[in-house]
Amino acid sequence: MLPTPKNYAIYPQVVPTNKKVQMVIAPTERAFLLFEGEEYTVTVIPVAADVPQRGEPDHHTVLTLTAKDGVLKFDYTFDEEEEYTVLLAKDKPLAKLSLYALDEDLYPLTPMRGDLHLHSYRSDGSHDPAAQLGNYREQGFDFMTLSDHNRYYPGGEIDEVYKDVKLGITHVQGEEIHVPGTPIHIVGVGHKWSVAEKYIENSEEYQKEMAEYKASVPAHVPAKYADRYAMAKWSTDNIRKAGGVAIFPHPFWLPGDSKAFNVNDELSEILLTDGLFDAYELIGGMAQSYNNRSVAFWMELRAKGVNIPVVGSSDVHNVYKSAEFPHRFTVAFSKSAEESDIMDAVKNGLSLAVESEGTEYDRTYRAYGSLRLVSYGRFLLENYFPALQRVCQGEGVAMRSYAMGDAPAALIELQAEQTQKFKDTFFGRREPTLPSASIIDFENRWRARHMEGPITKGSLIYSDKVSRQI
Repeated sequence: MLPTPKNYAIYPQVVPTNKKVQMVIAPTERAFLLFEGEEYTVTVIPVAADVPQRGEPDHHTVLTLTAKDGVLKFDYTFDEEEEYTVLLAKDKPLAKLSLYALDEDLYPLTPMRGDLHLHSYRSDGSHDPAAQLGNYREQGFDFMTLSDHNRYYPGGEIDEVYKDVKLGITHVQGEEIHVPGTPIHIVGVGHKWSVAEKYIENSEEYQKEMAEYKASVPAHVPAKYADRYAMAKWSTDNIRKAGGVAIFPHPFWLPGDSKAFNVNDELSEILLTDGLFDAYELIGGMAQSYNNRSVAFWMELRAKGVNIPVVGSSDVHNVYKSAEFPHRFTVAFSKSAEESDIMDAVKNGLSLAVESEGTEYDRTYRAYGSLRLVSYGRFLLENYFPALQRVCQGEGVAMRSYAMGDAPAALIELQAEQTQKFKDTFFGRREPTLPSASIIDFENRWRARHMEGPITKGSLIYSDKVSRQI
């Protein structure tokens, strides 16, 4: 992804509500240091504020600030949880900046982008397991689950390759479970042992357990679904016994197709209403029309009182020119980057299912979840995650090289440190790095030479004076 630089930035970009915060507006490149001792106008606009009539911005706060050491600093208290626009001007507009204020329950959580359903060459995918982790980090992902079909062990391969490296991305163990005799696929994530191996390697014990499950199917389940219901419940119960999260993926996959992996509406509703699953893969590797149908199905379930957490996943098998990767994913609002905290965020409904389309310069996003999380998520999808991807993409490239013995662990770790520094600055957990005395001196010398030079525009020379405040 090519850079899209801005001349100025505001720090932090996520702040707590009802608490005085020191804000800093600083240049992102040397040439844009603010002029020492000169006044600038800063306008703070709450985006969702009540405006009685268009054109009457009585909710704006206008500040006049004096630049010092190339930056502007000011204290501000943000009263409401919402997005704020900050306009920087001096005689003319210089920058339009954005930040988001959060109440005390959501503010400590870190938004993390991840994919809980994808495949490798160890089942029916096209990529090495360890390389897949690098592919995801290159695209700015914070966590990833390799969920190969009936195979738990490829995740161990990833952990072995990177066991001596402190990575910036969290690998969450998992597998896609296909109990024989049912079209229902189930993604297990975060569990500590393989569920699929129970029915693959110990068929006799599995059949004994399954007989007990079939005998205890609730009476409200139609007889034609009894076996499939029992198989699904056995699977999700075992995922939870192993400490994992059970996800219901792509129920509308290939309806009417000869592969017959579709789970019809009636059975899907029974499975979700009865609470067999911890989360629903709302956006997945299905065709877009079936993802749309999935959203409509979820909305009807919510209207009936079924409020299951949602995730987005790619189900990708080949990342090259993929329609799914990196365009379908989950955003989890987690206490930390630890696997257990990410899983808790999903189980507790602190997640969004996201799909995107377009190019890196003209990309649109659709996020699904609670209104509160979607509102915050929209801000992050426009202002945080694209910038994060640009910062950490080198990690992914280095990870793939490291896996082939062609890069040192230190290269990955240094880049991971820089990525963490970016995150901590964005969320106000560390002070931003501001222009040093040597940088200020450098710019003052070259700015003086600039001011003495001809007044030009392109190849033309003008005699009239123009502003040098870029």
